[in-house]
Amino acid sequence: MIVDRIEVYLDQGTEPVAVLKEPPYRWKLDTRNLPDGEHTLRVVTHFRGGGQEIRVIPFTVNNYPDVLVLGVDEGGEVAGEVELRMHVGEPELPVETPRFNPLWYAVAAVVVLGGIWSYFALSPAAERIAEEVAPPAQEAQAHGGGQEAAAPAGVDPALMEKGKAIYEANCAACHQANGQGMPPAFPALAGNPNLQDAQMILNIVKNGRGAMPAVGANFSEEELIAVATYIRNSFGNSFGPVE
Repeated sequence: MIVDRIEVYLDQGTEPVAVLKEPPYRWKLDTRNLPDGEHTLRVVTHFRGGGQEIRVIPFTVNNYPDVLVLGVDEGGEVAGEVELRMHVGEPELPVETPRFNPLWYAVAAVVVLGGIWSYFALSPAAERIAEEVAPPAQEAQAHGGGQEAAAPAGVDPALMEKGKAIYEANCAACHQANGQGMPPAFPALAGNPNLQDAQMILNIVKNGRGAMPAVGANFSEEELIAVATYIRNSFGNSFGPVE
């Protein structure tokens, strides 16, 4: 059907406030000319050849902010001098105390721990620790760049295999699969003469030192001995069983 015209009526008015004859059918309603409150918009569409369609749209105008009066209640009794307070717009709301958010503490913990790790990994103290544990460069090169050698006599092959699995799961990320490490924070294990001291290895693996965390804190005694045995007899090292 072809539209002949569209008439717009406001509230109970009998005369249209707008007559739209051509598309696009647009009209602006300035609600500032209307009092706040309930109103009705009636849109009548006339079709050529007769017939019409009517749509009624109720709406509310609220151009002016609410005024809240404090000091006297509606219908209440008052006497003497009464102080009144007026709030225009939204009433003032009490300031809510920030609530505990566990995520803030988790983020703060990560930042603090990261700072501690960076300090120990990059500080001169870490370099001194690395120098104490790391082998001379010439010795590391002399042992074939950290490649594994056959376990010496007296070392249990099964214990070596177990130690290798523990090393690869917990140590290789920092000390590398070939034992070359990432100095100064994580010294090379390949051809490292300091690994003769088995108790030193057990203590560092269990309790950590410098930038190295206590990866073996929850290891059993057998697991500690296994990984220490593997380190002492791999990467060009041959220091025998842990006793």
